[in-house]
Amino acid sequence: MKFVCAIGAFMLLGTSAWADVTDDFESYTIGESPAGIWQDASSFIDSPTNPGPTVSVIDTTDASGAETQAVQIQNGIGTSGGIIGHVGHSAIQRFETDLRLDQRGNGSNPNWIAAAGFFQETDQTDFNWMPQAFVYATKNSNRFRLFVQNADGRGGANRDFALGTNNWELDTWYRIGLEVNSETGVFEISIINKETGEVLIESSRTYAGWDSAFGQFDHITINDGEYGANPGTIGNMATIDNVSYVPAPSTLGMVGFGLVIAGRRRR
Repeated sequence: MKFVCAIGAFMLLGTSAWADVTDDFESYTIGESPAGIWQDASSFIDSPTNPGPTVSVIDTTDASGAETQAVQIQNGIGTSGGIIGHVGHSAIQRFETDLRLDQRGNGSNPNWIAAAGFFQETDQTDFNWMPQAFVYATKNSNRFRLFVQNADGRGGANRDFALGTNNWELDTWYRIGLEVNSETGVFEISIINKETGEVLIESSRTYAGWDSAFGQFDHITINDGEYGANPGTIGNMATIDNVSYVPAPSTLGMVGFGLVIAGRRRR
C-alpha cells in the first residue's frame, strides 16, 4: 500500500493531535484537482480500476443558490473516487462536510453514492479494507447509514447501523457530521438538509466490543464506490464543499455545530 502524506496547512500539536482543518475549495483552479492536503482517493488503492484524477474543482451553486466552488467526484466506474486528507489521530475527532448527491450508479451492491468519514491507514491494498467509520448514502434504499469496520482487512468485524427513516434526494445539499470517540467506540451523527434547515438525523451509536487498536483514524475522506460484481454503466457522482475537521472534544452538540456552519455565508 502506498503511503501518501500531505501536511499542507496542518500544524502538529503534541504527539497525536493535529490542528483544525477548514476548506471551502475557493482557492483552487477550476477543472483541476484540489491541492494542499488533499490526495486523490485512487492514490490509496494499489490497482485502481478508476484511476485518478477522480475529482475536479467546479463552479456550482450552494444550498441558497449562491455561486461557490466545490469538488465533484466524476462519473467514473470501479474503485473509489474522491478526496483524502491526512490528519493524524486524536482520541475524539469530528468531521463535517457539505455533500450533494448528483448521480446514482446502476451497479450491483456493494455500491454507495458517497461516504464521508475516517479511516486508519494500514498495509491493505485498498483503503476500503482498512479500519474505518463512514456515513454513507445507500444506493437502493435512499437512506443514510453508518458503517464501521473495527478490524483490518476485507471481511473483518464490522457494523452497519441504520440512522432513521429520512430519505435523501438527488441535487440536494446536506451537512454531514460524524464525531468519534476512538477509545470507547461511540459515534455521534448529525445530518441536516441545508436547503430547508431541517435536522434529518441526530443520533448516537455505540460499537459493542470495540477494539481501540482499530480506531486510530488518521485520514478523512469523501468518496464513492462501485464494488459489486457488476459495476454497471453509470457511476456514482457527488459534490463536496465546506470541509471541517476538529481533533478535540466537542464544545457544541453535533447539530449545534452543524447549524452554525450551515448558517455561514461565504459571499
